[in-house]
Amino acid sequence: MFIRSRGEDLSMATVDADIIPYNVLARFMKEKYASLDSFRAMPEDRLVKKFKAWLLNHGYKLTRKHYMKSMGRNLQEEAGPIKYLRLLLKFLQPEDNRPEWEKDIWNLENLGFEVRQNPIDIIKTVKFTGIKQETIREEIKRASYIRIKYLSVGSLQGEIRAARHFAEFLAEKYPEMKSFGEVERLMIEEYLTYINLERGQERTLKSELANLKNILRQIGKVIDKPKLGKLFIKQDMPKAPEALFKTYSDEEIKRLNEYIINMEEQTARALILHQMLGGRISDTLTLRTDCLYQENEHYIIRMFQVKTSYYEKPVPDDVAALIEKSIEYTYERYGETEYIFVNESNPKLPFQYSMLKHRMYTAIHDNDIRKDNGERMGFETHLFRHCYGMKLVELHLDDAAIAHLLGHRGVNTVYRYRRASGKMLAEETEGLRKAMDEILSEIVREWDGYEQVFQNG
Repeated sequence: MFIRSRGEDLSMATVDADIIPYNVLARFMKEKYASLDSFRAMPEDRLVKKFKAWLLNHGYKLTRKHYMKSMGRNLQEEAGPIKYLRLLLKFLQPEDNRPEWEKDIWNLENLGFEVRQNPIDIIKTVKFTGIKQETIREEIKRASYIRIKYLSVGSLQGEIRAARHFAEFLAEKYPEMKSFGEVERLMIEEYLTYINLERGQERTLKSELANLKNILRQIGKVIDKPKLGKLFIKQDMPKAPEALFKTYSDEEIKRLNEYIINMEEQTARALILHQMLGGRISDTLTLRTDCLYQENEHYIIRMFQVKTSYYEKPVPDDVAALIEKSIEYTYERYGETEYIFVNESNPKLPFQYSMLKHRMYTAIHDNDIRKDNGERMGFETHLFRHCYGMKLVELHLDDAAIAHLLGHRGVNTVYRYRRASGKMLAEETEGLRKAMDEILSEIVREWDGYEQVFQNG
């Protein structure tokens, strides 16, 4: 039944490759459990543990390195036979008929209402597995079911992750504790010490503690323990270190674009437009087919933002022509669609960021594209936005114009682009520096021994 189900969902090449882990698993079962009637007759954890021990004794590795082109790095994962056994055991699990919110893994499509999430990075499931304490796990699920109705899925996942980390700490330090309702202020202080020593003042620390505070407040309301919303004080929240402002150099952009223009044509158009529009990647990938219009003989584009609404700005004729070509490409292949860049398997959705990232990392890896310093090139779409903002600064635009073209609602963050632009700083201070040099030269000439100093070098 399991093999047949694999054949219905996967390519025959994949099913054919399954013969290797199948034979390894068959040898194990023949040697250790020849009389076993069903895989379900043994607890999953025990069976997997016995299988791992058998693999080690027979010279097999328990892990393997797998290069993820979409991430640009190696990941360590369980060896193929172990993954195969886990897939088999998952397939054999009886159907769970409980309401979706009571399960340990939520299929978001089955919740019965639409959830908020970024359309270019669709999340299908939310997991509560890994939380050992059953009561705590149920408390987190109940609070999450309330939170997901007005919070984005990505934000909710951050809160669940923070709660899981705190639950792991409690399991280690207070194994007898079963409910978050038993948490006291002293435990929060111990956790703050623990998390600072373990992880230091990394950038995500402030957001994780804020997430933990939010979900504990909600859990407190759910289980009628309002004290949970008052466990944190203002001094608990560390100041987040300012992120390093990074950009691509002009040469690095040219190097990337040499290969981008040879990629699949619609992917190449999306990446080129992303650079020319200066928006976030979500703004580019969610461009609507009616985003372009003319006003006073100038092209205007409307760009939607995930977290707010939309903004409009003028674009040059060549950008408009590239957008129209992209619309034409999509219409010819998929008919009328909402988005210009669509998900190839489901044209109702925009092109997914994970696929864009995978294709870009594949190009970088296959062509060995390097940075100016010789390191392998990474890929961060937001760096193109930083480059765009810095070019606006170097064109001497005022803060209001820069903020508008970048799609910011205010001018508060424009200072980062100005501060990062060394070229702009050099140009704007050139006159001042020359004047200061002349003043200092006059002062120096009045010093005793001035001529002797310069004669001696």
